[in-house]
Amino acid sequence: MQFAPIIIFGFNRLDSLRQTVRSLLKNAEAKHSDLYVFVDGPRFQRKGEVESVEKVREYVKSITGFKKVYYQFSEQNKGLGNSVIKGVTEVINRHGKAIVLEDDLILAPNFLSFMNQGLDKYKEEKSVFSICGYSNEVKVPKDYSYDTYFCTRSSSWGWATWADRWNSVDWELESFDKYHILKKEFNRWGGSDCWKMLNDWKCGRNKSWAIRFCFAQFLQKKVSLFPVTSKVQNDGFDGKGTNCKHWSRFYCIFDNSAKKEFTYPENVSIHPSLFRSAIGYHSIIKRIFSRIMYFVYRF
Repeated sequence: MQFAPIIIFGFNRLDSLRQTVRSLLKNAEAKHSDLYVFVDGPRFQRKGEVESVEKVREYVKSITGFKKVYYQFSEQNKGLGNSVIKGVTEVINRHGKAIVLEDDLILAPNFLSFMNQGLDKYKEEKSVFSICGYSNEVKVPKDYSYDTYFCTRSSSWGWATWADRWNSVDWELESFDKYHILKKEFNRWGGSDCWKMLNDWKCGRNKSWAIRFCFAQFLQKKVSLFPVTSKVQNDGFDGKGTNCKHWSRFYCIFDNSAKKEFTYPENVSIHPSLFRSAIGYHSIIKRIFSRIMYFVYRF
């Protein structure tokens, strides 16, 4: 197996990045994998951020345990969205595939096995848009015996894809006005928050690369592979992450097993029950409840 390169996007959180790297190194495949680390530049108006970013850079220079380690440090603050688009494009066009992480994720010991097997298995299956390492806690039917399932909406918490899928995304969406007629369909496809996030990006209220990736997936009518038991745990619910708060509905059952071989559905198709369970996390009711909990846990 030719192992996919791993990309990590870091910024100003040394402890979080260190935990992400340590968890990766518990994967036996790490020593066979190239690691690329991109560190964004500091926002000079933020007190102490220059020093925080410098500490991250010094740590990145010391990372060992992978086949090779490459790093790039930005002098300007690009923001996460622009950093991801530029960094992934550079690496994925060199290698044809990539596994992508942010600096607030804890990876299971079998994370790299799962991601690389998925990339190999579905490389030529063009209806699969990405391999996702994170999964919400889903209700698995008693007669469902596979370790994996397909869903419409990709997850940005530990994921992988191939160059042809990545390069099919229209990041600029210059013809945005023609897509308004699709907003209800987009929400049915991926959850009640999809169109709002995309429209907020267009209006400059967020810089999300992930919602544009999902929109491309929606337009192409493709699916993503997920594990029934999550191989990723988001450690960013400390209020310090770019897009996370102190509380979140997105907790999961984390895989601490040594399992390295996984089973897959016979066909690339959506299981109705698993789809409802997974997409339910993006329902209006769940989102309203989450807003209440965000308020309660904001102190």
